[in-house]
Amino acid sequence: MGRLFWKIFIGLSLTFLIVSAVIGGMVYLHEHSAKTDEGFMHDKRADFLVGVTANALEYGGEDGAKALFKQWPERRGATVLVVDADGNDLIGRAVPQGSLAEAVDALVEGDQAASVRKVKTPAGNDYILFSPMTADVPPHLRKGPPPPPIFPVLLLQAFGALFTSFLFSAGFAVYLSRPIRYLRQTSRRLAEGHLDARVTPLLAKRNDEMAELGQDFDFMATRLQTLLNAQRQLLHDVSHELRSPVARMRLAVGLAQQQPEKLEAALSRIERETERLDELLGQILTLSRLQTDMSQEVKETISLNELIEDILQDVNFEAQAVGSKVIFKSNAEASVEGHYELLHRALENVIRNAVKYSPEGESVEVSLDKNDHNLITIQVHDHGPGIPETELEAVFEPFYRVTRQHKTEITGHGLGLAIAKRAIEKHKGQVTLSNASQGGLIVKISLHK
Repeated sequence: MGRLFWKIFIGLSLTFLIVSAVIGGMVYLHEHSAKTDEGFMHDKRADFLVGVTANALEYGGEDGAKALFKQWPERRGATVLVVDADGNDLIGRAVPQGSLAEAVDALVEGDQAASVRKVKTPAGNDYILFSPMTADVPPHLRKGPPPPPIFPVLLLQAFGALFTSFLFSAGFAVYLSRPIRYLRQTSRRLAEGHLDARVTPLLAKRNDEMAELGQDFDFMATRLQTLLNAQRQLLHDVSHELRSPVARMRLAVGLAQQQPEKLEAALSRIERETERLDELLGQILTLSRLQTDMSQEVKETISLNELIEDILQDVNFEAQAVGSKVIFKSNAEASVEGHYELLHRALENVIRNAVKYSPEGESVEVSLDKNDHNLITIQVHDHGPGIPETELEAVFEPFYRVTRQHKTEITGHGLGLAIAKRAIEKHKGQVTLSNASQGGLIVKISLHK
């Protein structure tokens, strides 16, 4: 058991002991006060016994009372003293002076609730009748067996209460500390590399805050597993993407060494591969930057109309080579607070992808709309083959390549849409893809001013 278990166990046990001691002490003081402060009994039972004795004495005289006592049930607490004017009991029993004095006081004060009577016999003798407390009666004059000793009974009760409190404290401490032990074990397994370790199955029967904590812990573990797997996959993909151009460069160097007359062609190949490597590394650095916290970077006001027009100048120049063009339509001036370079790269990647996969001679439509709630929507619609419905979300993963059944050439590294999505999300926006009913792909970008 851990330290938390013992803290809870000892704390609860001490609490039970203190509460039990206080309650027991109050009960004891109350009973002790009742037995010492009152010299005679004055409850319904005592009143009945005194009344029966008073009738026997009043109508039958001393002989009637003595005959009654001979037939009296042999039980504890059935004692009724009959005291004459000299303070002596009718049948010679010892009279507790404290009880007698209080009985006399009750008669003088006229206490109707007190179980005490003053009776005159037919012979004219006066007697005071009352039932003394059992503790005040001498042992040899008590009726019935003596009461059991108080201390052993209290000790037995205290031991039972103590044992019960210990059992409850131990069970409750285990109930509270067990989930924490499970969390500790699971966190250690995660640290050892078992990324599939989860704590929720161990807490399946609980429905409290500990179970919610376990669910949050498992969510964190799942997120951690996803991130680590994504990192491993990213390293694998980067290595794969870098291996191809490096291999071609080495091949070009070997070709130049073996055939010096082809040196110019080899240098040209090395230059192209170097440019591809530079572009790939730039995209990887951008993607890495987007995965870090950018809240401390300085933001600026960016006009989206001017940004898109600036991008289209370069894209349209390249699109003319294949007889295509990009048409831009806007119904309002829109601007956002953000990072110019990231937004420029995001929109440029989307528009260039649209031009790349559009057939020759087909145009690409870019529109900008702003509603009354300052929601800015940018749509890029091409007339290419589109994307299979099952892959509309997967294309946002780094290095993902769409599975195509036609002969369209696939170029690039699969980072354009991944960068675009993360850049837009950094600006509190979102990107969605959908296939147009008349063919082509529609990329919808939503931003808030």
